[in-house]
Amino acid sequence: MTPADAAELLTLAAAFDRRTVGEADARAWAAALNSMPLDDDARAAVARHYAETADWLTPAHVRKHRTKIRAERVETANVYYDGVPGETGAESIARRRALNRAIADGRVAPQTATQGVGLAPSNAPLALTGGPPPDLAKRLSGIGRDVPDDDEPDTPKRTSPLSVVCPQCASRIGQHCKRAGRPHLRPHPARTRVANGEPAVDPNAEQTAKQRRAAAAAYLERLAPEERAQLAAFEPPTRQEQHA
Repeated sequence: MTPADAAELLTLAAAFDRRTVGEADARAWAAALNSMPLDDDARAAVARHYAETADWLTPAHVRKHRTKIRAERVETANVYYDGVPGETGAESIARRRALNRAIADGRVAPQTATQGVGLAPSNAPLALTGGPPPDLAKRLSGIGRDVPDDDEPDTPKRTSPLSVVCPQCASRIGQHCKRAGRPHLRPHPARTRVANGEPAVDPNAEQTAKQRRAAAAAYLERLAPEERAQLAAFEPPTRQEQHA
């Protein structure tokens, strides 16, 4: 903050407490707030101070209220960093800080809780939350597809599940699947099948279930009367029997 900036901030404070503002005041305040810019948050800090107390405003009050205003934006934004596959710890920390800074600056609008857990379309920039921007996502969609290999014609190719949108939880490309609203390292089976060029729903699942039911019925048919009686003794009572 420059002396000119400090003078503007002091002029705003004078509207509340009728203080006089001189060159020495402006230079002193600029020195105390040298690492802080004169922005809307600094101005709001002055207004918040006098909305809560009649105490004489000091640079420490401005710094405290401005920090609180910015922290409140981060706490209520419902915007979370989802991570980028393959990033290092230092890269993750740097990206999280950049996201929090953007939220605190007001450059990322707050989301609803439903958007925050990925159950509704997000309005947060994908480049900050961990997902790729749309043009990069389009390019990524072609990465990892099966490519003919003359050296290994019989070796099945595998594609990363993160290269496709999850059909079960709708996690975006590059994002981990979510369970109970939280990122999970293990992808949903449906996402793995789609990534490998298979249907999201296993077409053989129903057939397998029918075969199991038929095998169970055949087994019951082979039971002797005594075995059936023993099996019936272990069966839980029906709701009608429970309330009888």
